[in-house]
Amino acid sequence: MKLIVSDLDGTFLNSRHEVIQENVEALKAAQREGVDIAIATGRNYGNVLALCQRAGLRPHVISNNGAFVYDKDGKLIKSIGLDKGRVKEALDWLEYRNYFYTLCTDHSIYMPADAHAILTSDYANATNLVRQMTPEDLKEGIDIFLTLDSTVFVNDFHEILKQDVTFGNISAITLDYDKLRQGREYFSNYDGMSMTIAGKDIFEMIHPSVSKGNALEYLAAHLDVSLEDVMAIGDNYNDISMLKRVGISVAVANAEDDVKKICRHVSLSNDDKGVAHMIHKMLGRMVVPVCKRRA
Repeated sequence: MKLIVSDLDGTFLNSRHEVIQENVEALKAAQREGVDIAIATGRNYGNVLALCQRAGLRPHVISNNGAFVYDKDGKLIKSIGLDKGRVKEALDWLEYRNYFYTLCTDHSIYMPADAHAILTSDYANATNLVRQMTPEDLKEGIDIFLTLDSTVFVNDFHEILKQDVTFGNISAITLDYDKLRQGREYFSNYDGMSMTIAGKDIFEMIHPSVSKGNALEYLAAHLDVSLEDVMAIGDNYNDISMLKRVGISVAVANAEDDVKKICRHVSLSNDDKGVAHMIHKMLGRMVVPVCKRRA
């Protein structure tokens, strides 16, 4: 095992999207054994960097579901962005149908200025909830989401599109099952973009050539590491492309069933420190016993 790659939400972080210290210490232990570490996430690089700095981690980072790849020194080594014409068309479709959405670069999450009101209204108008939530659950979830590092609130997304930046992904969130199904069906066949799923109430649009798997393959080649010597850990559909390519594929216990089916190992859940559990298990296998000489 020469490289460990972990997803963030639903995997490395607990169900409240908090860092688990045992997972941090496990990654540090792997580094001390000479193993490279990386984070592969739908979040953008700016958000991941802030989180890792607070945790005292220095990983390579695959962000925006594979649109950007950074080495552990913060150097951008790969970037594939969305066509701005396609972005505008997609945002117009989402806005006309009252979806909440964000537009992300590698360092910024552009979010509507009235994000709280949009998400609250979506919940109130849902005819068929994706998951059962109390108003208190909703408020807590929205508060966590709106306080993400690198969030920028905007009034006009069309002005943002005029900026000379690379947009890695669009994320749409709805708590209404019928709207969720409609949006996923529409963008699953959208020309010029691919759709990926990272959670029960979300769908995201990325460049057709972008995936965590493609980004991981590029990172491994950059590090001169065989994919057979990589352990990847994940929980959702956007992790499948990387889990299928590595020698050691791990699903946490809370992962989607389709993810568990393609993995060689199933660890404990994200709330039960599943990442740390599997890392220590694999590190233990790396220890070569010392044979005592006969007298």
